[in-house]
Amino acid sequence: MGMTPALFPGEGISFLQALAKNNTRDWFTANKHTFEQEVKKPATLLGEAIAVGLEARLKAPICCKVFRIYRDVRFSKDKTPFNCHIRMAFWPEGEAAGRAVPAPAFYLSIEAEELICGAGAVAFPPVMLDAFRQRIQDTVAAKELTALLHRLTSTGHRIDQPELKRVPSGYTGESEDISTLLRRKSLSAWKHIPHSTPAAGITPDTCLYAFEALMPLYSWMATRL
Repeated sequence: MGMTPALFPGEGISFLQALAKNNTRDWFTANKHTFEQEVKKPATLLGEAIAVGLEARLKAPICCKVFRIYRDVRFSKDKTPFNCHIRMAFWPEGEAAGRAVPAPAFYLSIEAEELICGAGAVAFPPVMLDAFRQRIQDTVAAKELTALLHRLTSTGHRIDQPELKRVPSGYTGESEDISTLLRRKSLSAWKHIPHSTPAAGITPDTCLYAFEALMPLYSWMATRL
């Protein structure tokens, strides 16, 4: 295979690209050995190496979850059996995850056409949502967070729009910053990194470099909520 232990190889990306065009059980079964050697095993090693890097940065043990490639289609109209991406999440050890990933966390998705690195909370747990709404009613905190988000968008990060059209009942937006933040039910930022052609491997350093740019958002949420 000719790869360093923690490299997700170009062959793995090629597999995901082929899977996107042949998303059937028959095709996957015929190519399962390639999946095991070029996707599943390298993804595990990549995740472990990234976790070690985050541990050094955050000074805390880090959990890594690599999500299954098999789709749960029981309640979906889309019955294609496999995800055409490999996704991971990273969070400090000791925060109970259950079925959900604790927040804040770091996220990674190896897609057929790009690498996506993110941080934050893809959905606030109820207790954290309440804490977030209380915190950003403070004008200084709201301005600080809004400025942080502006810096991220100015450097090419994607931040989705608030989910709610109105400020939730029981809260008043005393400024535009506060009103905008109160309409959120999640908060995360994402960096999209297109694959080269032909696809080159993905190293832990590439992911950790992207996570470093997201560290201010992660740290704000980890220390203030």
